[in-house]
Amino acid sequence: MKDFTWNYRIVNATTENGGDDWYCLREVYYDDLGKLIGHAPACVGSEDMESLRDVWYMMEEAMSLPPLEEDDFTTKETEA
Repeated sequence: MKDFTWNYRIVNATTENGGDDWYCLREVYYDDLGKLIGHAPACVGSEDMESLRDVWYMMEEAMSLPPLEEDDFTTKETEA
């Protein structure tokens, strides 16, 4: 199994909106070289309130980064 990392990012998921812009908060996955490999709907949950707060901050950070386009990914959408 390949190593990968992830973070939250905004993805313009036009395929979900008939080709029109549709900005979604997603979990985005990277391979061990940092290349985009997939994305999945974001899960908003955690085992306790402290770690849920960390999830919230990670999602907030995504708002400060430029949106990704579906074409930025090397593979089709990954389902979680």
